[in-house]
Order: sequence, then structure tokens, then C-alpha cells
Amino acid sequence: MDWNQAYEKGDFKNWDFGSASPELVSYLAVRGLPAAGSRALDIGCGGGWDAIFLAQCGFAVTGVDVSPKALSLAAMRAKKAGVSIRFRTGDARNLPVEDLSIDFANDRGCFHVIPREERHRYAEEIWRILKPGGQLLLRGCREMSPEMQESMRRSSIPMSPITEEILDRLFPTERFFRGPVLPIRLTGEDRPEGLPAHIVLITKR
Repeated sequence: MDWNQAYEKGDFKNWDFGSASPELVSYLAVRGLPAAGSRALDIGCGGGWDAIFLAQCGFAVTGVDVSPKALSLAAMRAKKAGVSIRFRTGDARNLPVEDLSIDFANDRGCFHVIPREERHRYAEEIWRILKPGGQLLLRGCREMSPEMQESMRRSSIPMSPITEEILDRLFPTERFFRGPVLPIRLTGEDRPEGLPAHIVLITKR
């Protein structure tokens, strides 16, 4: 998948939701606003809506994406919103942030496009960058109908479901505490019906 091309052609509207994702808003409504100096990382930040919301809530935010076009769009939106965010080009399997530096990591649809054989690298990076007690709010697709699978195949977006088995293997209990894996739908401007997905909160011990 050429993510830069997706932003150039406008295909990103499939996952560009026009505002902060409702799951993230609900999480912060329950969790409360961050302590002074708390750092957040938006993994696969895309056009930046979640990163902007996190900055508005008081986090010092870093947004990471593989697409410079996405980051350019995100930076423009952040400037318009009047917030300061550090946007960096990078891969979720090799995050450009310091060890033990992140209080909260946000992932809305990055993990599920990482090939299965590479997902252990993502999990190792989460372990590396989170402070003890730091949390990852993870969302990604669940098992899809044949029709949805065909739609994803045509759009050239390689998705692999998030399951309890995968999470338990990559985020073992000696390192992490995992909350329940709950069904949701991820919506976007061009997909109001939503993508069948899972959400889970993972905390570093």
C-alpha cells in the first residue's frame, strides 16, 4: 500500500474521520485530563485529528506516520487548531521516540495493517517507549464478512484482524495488563456504516 498516494488521490477519506475519534474522546472523558508534562504518542496519526484532540486536552503530543503527505495535512490542521504537535515520519515497528518516554499511546488502525510476521516488532516498541503504568488504546479490524474482505482487497489495504489470541501472545501478562477486547465500528467520511473492529486498553506493568 502506497500511503502517500492514498493521500494524494483522496483515498484517505476512508479512514479520515473529520474530528477526534469517539473512542478516544470517551477514554479521556473517563480517564480525566493528563497531569502536567504527560506525553502522548499518536501511532499512524494520518491527518492528525486524534493528535490535535490530545494536544487540546493538555498532552505534549508526538504524531508519527509513514506518509509525509499525511503529516503535511496533519500539521496544517494543527496550525489551524492553534496547537503545537511534533510530527515525525516513522514506522510503528521502529518508533522515533525515546525509551520510557510516553504516558499514553493511541493507535486507531495502524496495528491491523502491519503484517502478522512483523507484529512482534510493534509490541516490542510499545514495551520500549511506554513508561511503567503507561497505556495503549488500540483499535483495529476484527473478522470481516466476505463482502468486506473483498472491499478491502480492491482498495489494496492489507488488514489482519485483532484477536484475543494475538494480543495475549504479543502483550504477555508478565509485561502488560490487558483489558477486555470489545466490538466497535470505526467510521470515516466515506464509510459512515463503519469498519467492524475491536478496541482494547493495554497497560504496561
